[in-house]
Amino acid sequence: MFQRIALLALFLGSGLCFAQEKKSLTHEDYNLWKRVQNTQISKDGNTIVTTIVTGTGRGNGYIKIYNAKTGESFTFENGYNSRISGDGNYVYFLRKPAYELTRSEKKEEVKEEKRTKDAFFIYDVATNKILDSVQRVKKFEAPEDVTGWVVIEKHKDLKPEKDTTAAKASEEKEKDSLKTRKPENLALKADYALVYHLKKGKTDSIFQIKDLALPKEGNRFIFSTTKGEKKGDLGVFAYDVREMSRKQLDTGRYSYTQLAIDNSGQQLAYISAKDSTETDSLKYELFYVKDLAQKQLTDTLGKNLKKNWKLSAAQQPQFSENGKRLFFYSRPVRDLDVDTTLLDEEIPQVDVWSYKDKLIQPEQKARLEELKDKAYRSFYDTSSGQIVQLHDETLEYIKLGDTGEQRYALGYTSTPYNVQRSWEYPWLRDYYIVDTQTGEKRLAIEAQAMDPDLSPDGNFAVYYDMEDRNWWVLDLKANTKRSLTKDLQVNFFDEENDVPTMPWPYGFGGFTEDGKVLLYDQFDIWSTSLAKAEKPVNITRDGRKNQIVYRTLRLDPDHRNNASTYHKDLLVTAFDEKDKSEALFSLNSRNGKKQVLIEDAAHHLSDFELAENDDNLVFAKENFQHFPDVHLLKGPKSQPVQLTNANPQQQDFKWGTVEMISWEAYDGTQLDGLLYKPEDFDPNKKYPLITYFYEKRSDNLNRYHSPQPSASIVNMSYLVSNDYVVFVPDIVYKEGKPGESAYNAIVSGVEAVEELGFIDSENMAIQGQSWGGYQVAHLVTVTNKFKAAMAGAPVSNMTSAYGGIRWQSGLSRAFQYEKTQSRIGKNLWEGFDLYIENSPLFGIPNIETPLLIMHNDEDGAVPYYQGIEMFMGMRRLNKPVWLLVYNDEAHNLRKTKNRFDLSIRMMQFFDHYLKGAPAPEWMTQGVPAVMKGKDLRYDLDVKATSAGSETAN
Repeated sequence: MFQRIALLALFLGSGLCFAQEKKSLTHEDYNLWKRVQNTQISKDGNTIVTTIVTGTGRGNGYIKIYNAKTGESFTFENGYNSRISGDGNYVYFLRKPAYELTRSEKKEEVKEEKRTKDAFFIYDVATNKILDSVQRVKKFEAPEDVTGWVVIEKHKDLKPEKDTTAAKASEEKEKDSLKTRKPENLALKADYALVYHLKKGKTDSIFQIKDLALPKEGNRFIFSTTKGEKKGDLGVFAYDVREMSRKQLDTGRYSYTQLAIDNSGQQLAYISAKDSTETDSLKYELFYVKDLAQKQLTDTLGKNLKKNWKLSAAQQPQFSENGKRLFFYSRPVRDLDVDTTLLDEEIPQVDVWSYKDKLIQPEQKARLEELKDKAYRSFYDTSSGQIVQLHDETLEYIKLGDTGEQRYALGYTSTPYNVQRSWEYPWLRDYYIVDTQTGEKRLAIEAQAMDPDLSPDGNFAVYYDMEDRNWWVLDLKANTKRSLTKDLQVNFFDEENDVPTMPWPYGFGGFTEDGKVLLYDQFDIWSTSLAKAEKPVNITRDGRKNQIVYRTLRLDPDHRNNASTYHKDLLVTAFDEKDKSEALFSLNSRNGKKQVLIEDAAHHLSDFELAENDDNLVFAKENFQHFPDVHLLKGPKSQPVQLTNANPQQQDFKWGTVEMISWEAYDGTQLDGLLYKPEDFDPNKKYPLITYFYEKRSDNLNRYHSPQPSASIVNMSYLVSNDYVVFVPDIVYKEGKPGESAYNAIVSGVEAVEELGFIDSENMAIQGQSWGGYQVAHLVTVTNKFKAAMAGAPVSNMTSAYGGIRWQSGLSRAFQYEKTQSRIGKNLWEGFDLYIENSPLFGIPNIETPLLIMHNDEDGAVPYYQGIEMFMGMRRLNKPVWLLVYNDEAHNLRKTKNRFDLSIRMMQFFDHYLKGAPAPEWMTQGVPAVMKGKDLRYDLDVKATSAGSETAN
């Protein structure tokens, strides 16, 4: 008996040890991983809200609300789309139905309108409890700076049913906690809205609601109602929340659209059409309302518009920050606005391409809606009643300051340069100063590539001239220019530029409250005056000496050009080029004194959010071992507090480590790269190696890699968890030699890793996507070093790709080869030998490496036929090759189901060649078209011949 008990104890003990062993990641585990989304902090800094969602969308997330004063937190499953009230006392959010419930309802084919819908909740920060809830909610709106009311849009109510469908069985136990009147004849027929007054605890219903617009800080909003789609609208109304009453502004017209309201809620605007006709032929008019008194600003006869112009309803009118201007849009009446008398069958469908077209036809098609709705901005001065047209066809765009009330604006046109943009880069524009009081336009900057940034006072614009490689300031009143950096013995352009075009600048650090502008060199931040000539000052001082890259933060969403401050000092990040660590400082720009706010070696800092009225700052901190959880800094001398732990399950899985290595390329260039190793790495073992690459990646040393299904590339966490070593080399390029440059960097790097002694040199592979995919395709034509290779969306034939189209944008691909990433530096005829030399297609006879290609039939970046050319060439010469084509998919996979599929097939491919696993049936037998979607053929073909000899039938 004792022996049996001892054996049982031994068994249980060994089982316990086994249970504690870490697991290798599988493709099924992707659903466990979550990501942080939409972290917010209240104006007073006391309330922080973070949404945690599943990375794959298959599963449940939660919302976490943290009280910085008390340290208490509140978690609500499946909460999302949160909003903190203006005073920070409440949090509004929606709750999704449980993932399995929604999945079950879809499987049971429950009708859309009867499926379980989102619910709305109001959380009370003071009591740490839910105050109220509403079921079957579409969305909600709340004013940004005023607390006390919210508008909740609901799905129509369901009629009581006796059946037991999945929707009925899962009906929410809790009912709306808000007391509201809901006349059944309206509530059951259409969607409606609830206006909820928090202090009064009362609601009011708005039925047949169409649109609404809320102010930033007022207690009045504007809404419209409708009879239903294609049936016309009922009217437009102003709603006073304090009185919970509405006033009809207009009724009896066919359409009310594009509602607008100023920040205070005192001024309203809307666009309407009087008569019913075809939607794209409606004749719109603009109305302005102040203190509930209405004024018509434009009409169908052209009142206050240029001759033969019409009001555009494609753009929403908008009030300036202080409500002094109401912006609206108009455009010329065009031939396409005129009804045709021809039948559809009588209208030929033809695209006419002309060498004189400013934009080639594919680009016009890609931008069809934008071009069709193109309109030009004017404004109505709400004090004087004057209307000023700011631009017309001579300018494509007008750029105003943050408030919309500065006297001077900038407009641009690219028309003189549009033809050459098919092969030239950067694309150029001419910039004009626009006087917003008169509409007068003055040419200020010609043939410039970068948009100028307007100063907060509206008197200056700062821009970088790529020709002379200096920063300039433009005086908008005087139309004079002054170089800011020409006399400095430091470069403000990318010193490591390796593409055949002019180098871009390191960047612009924003404007300061004392009228300075901040500019970057490779390491430091420089400050100089806008208004007067003075020598710029290096305010960070030691960046170049210590190889630390200093950069400002700009966190104000309403004033993105302003550098953010913390206790009146600048907020500055510091990135150490040597060890890739990061820190956050406050910087006194006058004396250069820095105070450490966050300094934690071997981490990457991101996602900063600063409270408007307090010390509190939230941020994310990560490295390869640690997910970027949210942290809170409460004052300059405090220690950060971790607020989230989104992925505690990571501790149950084998993970890994990452380190930076350096080596000398074949041409003598010193290069860096990243080396990822398994958690239980044994230097005496031999590991299979997968090398992934894309430009330079060593700065990503301290980045986390969530296990997730692949959109196109390998996943570092999955690979090291499954006993692969991963190498990511930096690549530098010589003009005209992209293929040779890739070989120089990548293969030399792989050989340096092999010399470390723990790589199985007989089992190495390469993988890349897009530009990396091209380099994979090229490398297998010049070396047989790799046992397998996977290329996503590769260019295989530069001669045909040069004349191709980027179908998503409609752009010609020529500029890529002459000026940007493809780095040939010449056109096809001047550099014909280079295009042939760098095209993998012509090296296919040399290939001995099995190649897996993914190229999707809706790829908008690299033409789908490039992957086909590579596949068909290798097939013709009987080289082992497989091509995965995901239907209706883009350059990188968007659909979760396809991402899972690629992850499985890619790792089956690598496991077969690098680990000797049996090949899956899709590799040995193919997937016949008649079996598509019926048999995925993931099963391993144990009857196949020895590893590496299988070919698809």
